Amino acid sequence: MSEIRELLYELVSVQSDTGTKLEVKMGEKIFDIIRRNEYFAKHPELCGMESGGDFLGRSVVWALKKGSTNRTVILSGHYDAVEIDSYGELKPYALEPDELKKHLKEVVRSDNAALAATEDDNWLFGRGAADMKAGIAINLHALFTTENAEASVLFAAVCDEENLSAGCRTMMPLLSELRRRFGLDYRLCVITEPQLSSPDEPNKFSVYCGGTGKMLPMIMAKGKLAHCAQNIEGLNAAYMLAEAVRRIELNPELMSSDLGISTQSPSFQIMKDMKTTYDVSMPEYAVGCANILFLGEGRQREIMEKLRDICRTAFKNVMTRYNATFDICKNKGLVTESLRLKAEPVVMSFSELCGKVKEVKGEGYAEFIKEKEAELAEKINSGELNMQQAAAAHIRTMIEASLIDYPAFVIGMAPPYYPANSNEHLDCDISVFEEAVREVVTGRYGYELDMMPYLPGMADISYMSCTNPAAEKALMEQLSVPRSLYDIPFDDIAALNIPCYNLGPHSGNVHQMLERVWLPDVEKVVPETIAKIIERA
Repeated sequence: MSEIRELLYELVSVQSDTGTKLEVKMGEKIFDIIRRNEYFAKHPELCGMESGGDFLGRSVVWALKKGSTNRTVILSGHYDAVEIDSYGELKPYALEPDELKKHLKEVVRSDNAALAATEDDNWLFGRGAADMKAGIAINLHALFTTENAEASVLFAAVCDEENLSAGCRTMMPLLSELRRRFGLDYRLCVITEPQLSSPDEPNKFSVYCGGTGKMLPMIMAKGKLAHCAQNIEGLNAAYMLAEAVRRIELNPELMSSDLGISTQSPSFQIMKDMKTTYDVSMPEYAVGCANILFLGEGRQREIMEKLRDICRTAFKNVMTRYNATFDICKNKGLVTESLRLKAEPVVMSFSELCGKVKEVKGEGYAEFIKEKEAELAEKINSGELNMQQAAAAHIRTMIEASLIDYPAFVIGMAPPYYPANSNEHLDCDISVFEEAVREVVTGRYGYELDMMPYLPGMADISYMSCTNPAAEKALMEQLSVPRSLYDIPFDDIAALNIPCYNLGPHSGNVHQMLERVWLPDVEKVVPETIAKIIERA
């Protein structure tokens, strides 16, 4: 068995469900592997663990193999994985690749590709085997086997990529500190995330050179409370929200394109009223959270402005229907004109809402925010609320504190936020690294190389560079949870602006029971490509 495969088996054997304390043990396992290496046993000052105050105690695990120059290649990846419950009766074998494969042969029926893979020694099954402990094993192997190189190699393994990317957000300030401490010159970061195998293009090898942006605009509607039997005397927040959702869901005007790549249209992940019990009254508050992907510089600000316009139009539509129905009710003698709701289309951003609360609270504003922040932190850390629920709760708290007593829309933003970035927008020439990749992937192994400007999904690569930190920080003013609970170090990111490749092995069915990784890539193609990159750095 190869050294990389041995490392992979060792890593897969440790369960590391994302967003849990199980990740702590995984980080400790990786650090133990590093410390037992001869080089790092002699140089303990060249490795460490950095938690950054993580509430679960999870760490970024780092190790530096010094070369003869300060030119440095970063090898990164995440050590968390999704849960193992999806394995059902095979759950006891989820972390044992060989045993799992034996049992999968007995249960796989409908997936022909997976069934064939159970008979192929080149496929290795197991939770996290592909996403992405194979990548961690590859990076450790590169760290240990690089000898007498001009370039230094910095290994960095992070937690929480499958959840909120807390690990990568901690890693960026750490990279700044390590650069200062050791005088490093970062030339490239390689994140060994798996690539998804396509049955239609088995000979394609994809390398991603940037990250798709993702934002979660949170829209809260505040209506006017009324008994359902006198609904014309109030305004239903659920109806207000529904009208906004109708105009946002699948809206092609909110799609974006850059460098020949396009995103999908928006889709709502959350849409609900905020009543906690049943009673015969209309919802006063309703909240929706839209998943919006974006590409290119500045597009996210355009999207937020577009959402504001959409909500304003939705509000007008709601009032048009309300007034038409009120007129009918009035003609039938059900209401008098004095009961007509005269609501203007009020739409405000979360930062504008905060300004109104400041006006109300005056000098007590800071203490009020501190108190609410502590309450939210306690609920998040205890698991009572997730980040999206906390964002919704905080917007409602701020609306109530503002003393607004009229219908309105408030547009904020829930975590996580992934900026859009691409090496194409950086002022640097990394063609030497593309040549190195092509030399191995195509020249040595015959793959058709596809250098993609953006990764189509969400990943840590989004935090590796930032060309406009001021604009990003301005957008974060709409973040609807306190910055002590969720923040992105844009100044550190922009000061580093590290070009990055997502370059990893082929895989199949990640996050599912049939998750698997292609061993020839794990043991040959990707390690040799990384070695060539280090050689050219």
